[in-house]
Amino acid sequence: MQLHRRSAWPSLARLRSEATRLLGLKQDRTLAGFAVAAESLAQLPVALGPDIAREPRGSLGVECCGSANFAEGSSPARRLRGGRTKGGAASMQLTEVEAIRRGRTRHLFALQGDLSLIDADAHLIPTDSYGSVEDHWAWAVGVDRDGRTRQLRREERLLEAEGHAWVDEAPAGPVLAVNVAGGNSDNDVPSMIRRLGACFEALGERGLPTRFRSRPLVAMPLVGVGRAGLGGRTGEVIASLLDAIGDHFDRSPAGGFDLVIVTRDSSSIAALQHERRARFSATSTGVVPDWLEKVVAAGRAGELAVMFGAGASAALGLPMWDELLRKLVQSLDDPELSRMDLTGLDPTDAATLLIEAGGSGWFSDALVRLLATPRHSLTHGLIANFRCPLTVTTNYDQAFELAAESITGSPVAVLPWDEDSGAGTRVLKLHGDLTRGQLVLSRDQFVAMHAFRRPLAGVLQSRMLIGHLLAVGTSMSDSTLVHAAEEFRALIAQTQQAKTPQGERAGEVRAGTVVLTTSDPARVRLLDRAFTVVEGDAELGVRESARDVDVLLDWIAMQESSDLSFALDARYRALLSPADQNLAARLMSLAGAEDHQSRLRSSVEAYLSSLGANGVAPSSTIG
Repeated sequence: MQLHRRSAWPSLARLRSEATRLLGLKQDRTLAGFAVAAESLAQLPVALGPDIAREPRGSLGVECCGSANFAEGSSPARRLRGGRTKGGAASMQLTEVEAIRRGRTRHLFALQGDLSLIDADAHLIPTDSYGSVEDHWAWAVGVDRDGRTRQLRREERLLEAEGHAWVDEAPAGPVLAVNVAGGNSDNDVPSMIRRLGACFEALGERGLPTRFRSRPLVAMPLVGVGRAGLGGRTGEVIASLLDAIGDHFDRSPAGGFDLVIVTRDSSSIAALQHERRARFSATSTGVVPDWLEKVVAAGRAGELAVMFGAGASAALGLPMWDELLRKLVQSLDDPELSRMDLTGLDPTDAATLLIEAGGSGWFSDALVRLLATPRHSLTHGLIANFRCPLTVTTNYDQAFELAAESITGSPVAVLPWDEDSGAGTRVLKLHGDLTRGQLVLSRDQFVAMHAFRRPLAGVLQSRMLIGHLLAVGTSMSDSTLVHAAEEFRALIAQTQQAKTPQGERAGEVRAGTVVLTTSDPARVRLLDRAFTVVEGDAELGVRESARDVDVLLDWIAMQESSDLSFALDARYRALLSPADQNLAARLMSLAGAEDHQSRLRSSVEAYLSSLGANGVAPSSTIG
């Protein structure tokens, strides 16, 4: 069919509405369901009317979708300083982000999750002046001869006198125990914070080593709010803890260690993000790049999808591709292959040779051995904290699943293998999964996967259409992603051109935002066809640039957080302004004020509960 008239092209609002309707009809999220969803996307031009053009085969695929993710006319992101390079590619830099510039010396991260699962260079754990350690810290301090959690009796004197002590021969690596409970009369927030300040000094003096990060990462819980007796003053603990960390960072030389506070409690992470955001805003210039505003807005609306690659697992020490190739070749008894330099080949071709030499079974087993990990990286944890409706990866490992499950307590639906109710966390693995025995690396595997490319591309395009795709830790070279983005771009470009007056230039089309850790003009120019591209600092090493990306992800998580589940919880009252404290008191007066039952009453109670009116009692554990 040919385009009859320009006015026949639908508006972007209608395009988005119709696509959402079509996608919403599909409840089955198995691989078969995704195939049906892809077919639904193919109906999009038909559903929008007979006058919409259908391009010849090879130009637009059936999964093509429009976008409501870019402004009509020129893209705001292009108005950033720096503009474009001579070749036409975007020249946006991570250094345009204020949080990254401020975080170059040191940074405090915040995560919801399981402290035992995050990979760090040192851990800080709570105890008391007697060296008592709760059972859930056994992974950090170890067990005694009877298999019980080790108690720090040898460190008791130091814990009483200094307030902290290093744990010898700890299985988790360097572990610093801090006396959060004090003595009989020394159990208050200011005293505990003073002991924590001494801990930070001890961490700085230790000279912590790090193998795979640009600087050491120290992980700690939200201390003092368990059996230490300060659980009823969690808000005061958070505020004072942030003060102490800020003071230490201000006094310490640049390039020391980073800190990450990890808590399982949803209200505590919400309160922590609320307080961090308020403090950042109080000293911020308020200048945020337009591309970053779009990412944050999508996150707040629950429309953000994140894609990540091998860069997210680099801090775990998992081998990158070149190193992985060397280890795979070394494990083969093939002298001829060992003399070859496979690193110069395309990954698909290199994998093809390895599988031909060792067999597919050997190849899968070797990857499981080399890529299995019991922990997740900071990057995985930050991405999991976004709670995206869909996360996409080219990785085979389970690190993201570990991070996500530690937040929700529920298994992650790994697509396209698992069924999905739509209520939990979903991760789409484009290249397979170690535990499923299905990997996509060799030529034969890519050919076998070709039948599934269309439904997978349809899933990606649906997120480009009704949300925003943020890509980090990946070179964006995956063919499924490239094809999906190009088809998306082609359809939307025609949509834009059709409604643009004669003689004027149509607005630019962006399928999402790609953050690169290095400066790569050629890749930027290629990706700029379909994405907003942000480059890392060319003067930094890869690890320092990767840290910049973590700081960016942390800032996005902090800014997009809108959870107020702590607001009516008395434990967090210290974090509220006087005006908000008065408002909270008025709202709390409604809780339990009426003894009758009605739908209105139930709705009011549910609303108050969502704000923390039914606060959970403090934990009975030390911490």
